Amino acid sequence: MYESIYQRVRPKEAEFESLLVDVFRHAGWKVMRQPKGPDRGIDLVVDSGEKKYIIELKRSSEGRGDRLLPLLSQAILQAQVAKQRFSKPAVSVAIVAADRIPESVGEQLKDFARKHAPDVAVGIVDLEGFRAFQGFGLEQFNADRQVSPSLGSPSHSRLPVRLFSDLNQWMLKILLAPRFSESLLSAPREKFQSAAQLARAASVSVMSASRFVRQLSNEGFLDDHRGPLKVVRIEELLERWRAASHKNAREIPARWILRGSEKQLRSALNSYVSRIDAESLSSKRPRKPQRVRSLPRICVGLFEAAELLGVGFVRGVAPHIYVERLEAEALEQLRLSVGNVGRNPDVLLRIPENPESLFRPVVRRDGIPVSDIIQVWLDVANHPARGKEQAEQIWKKVLAPAVRSGSDARS
Repeated sequence: MYESIYQRVRPKEAEFESLLVDVFRHAGWKVMRQPKGPDRGIDLVVDSGEKKYIIELKRSSEGRGDRLLPLLSQAILQAQVAKQRFSKPAVSVAIVAADRIPESVGEQLKDFARKHAPDVAVGIVDLEGFRAFQGFGLEQFNADRQVSPSLGSPSHSRLPVRLFSDLNQWMLKILLAPRFSESLLSAPREKFQSAAQLARAASVSVMSASRFVRQLSNEGFLDDHRGPLKVVRIEELLERWRAASHKNAREIPARWILRGSEKQLRSALNSYVSRIDAESLSSKRPRKPQRVRSLPRICVGLFEAAELLGVGFVRGVAPHIYVERLEAEALEQLRLSVGNVGRNPDVLLRIPENPESLFRPVVRRDGIPVSDIIQVWLDVANHPARGKEQAEQIWKKVLAPAVRSGSDARS
């Protein structure tokens, strides 16, 4: 219990710690987190296979030299003491972190360490991708800033360009998921204290989640009070999201190879999904000499999805199926052809520009994968075939009650 309380008052340190864990593990190094407490000693122990590194991490609310230099000194001393207590030969590493650290400050800190603690490796890390390590082989993890600020712009405007990138849309759906029924949007439903926790739930890098959270906060869409990450001004955010999604999607007309009953679409989708489920189950078994490329992900979209979710309004439009990639095997499994379709296609296929935000939150209706309710609203909003009316129906029946409610959806 003490540990959980202690971690809650150090959310930023945990965020940077997770960032470092990702960096080292990506290189194939072993990372061992150390127990937290009032006298923590070591934050991380990292094993490269040739050396062991004892890491002490300090975080500042500001990236100024006069704030970071005392913290670096403290980290150096603690790392040296920890090395003496460590049972095996190891390298002491002192790392300081802040949301943004200028390169000039990084050089100042490294120069200080060279003069006063040459036996200690140092690192300077921020949330914009800047990493500057010095000593004992850690320079391989150096990285330039991933976000380039405009000259004369205030620091809070140094943000990623795309708020609605593929993974950002997925993380937005996760943050909004508690407001919706699981039958309308499939996503982790937790209270996230930091970007690092969101990254783990979303299966994205801590760096990606940190930049996303910073942009939401700086644009006023995140509650700045302490506590779980909470999206605010949701209606305005959704409107911006809809505007950003206004693109002419490429649709590929398709026809049934053999026309069947009215239930042909659902029968084909159930058959396709059954094969995917069987492949997934088979891949978990230890005996498999080689990996066979799985079928691409699919889901029903737009008006047919709205119908399956119980908010259908528009009839007479060919059903849309999202396909992760267009492959002959997938078409064969669906019993569809894209040749000589004519003017009245049986099905419209779409290749999504943002596959992760589309396929990860799909829901199952009678076994069929269906786009989540937010995605359906985004997709139909600008569709010429009465899409505006369908979007208004979804807004009135589902989205507006959810985003205007002070409590999370429970059913």
